[in-house]
Amino acid sequence: MDASATPAVIPQSEIALLANILALATRNMSNLSTLITQLSVELGHSPDPHLQRVGQRVLADVDVLAKSLDTQWELIGALARFCPLLSRTPLVKPALVTEIHITELPDRA
Repeated sequence: MDASATPAVIPQSEIALLANILALATRNMSNLSTLITQLSVELGHSPDPHLQRVGQRVLADVDVLAKSLDTQWELIGALARFCPLLSRTPLVKPALVTEIHITELPDRA
């Protein structure tokens, strides 16, 4: 078959396989984003001001990536009709960044 020729109908089994591959790749990208976020937070705690700025910049970039991954997870969810495994397994998107509000600091005794 010519690589440029597209079959008229793609079998559901092939769509299911592609959906599973896409879900696995997206899950891996989400996990990598989480690791990069953790590293960025650690850089933010560095005494070096340059490393602190790098950490803050990377956190902003990861936030943009997280929004793209959210869209990708929604699209993967739309493929559940072709892949029963996807419909049985909830597509949980890991939180990439957790915002913490500190209202008071503990007394240092």
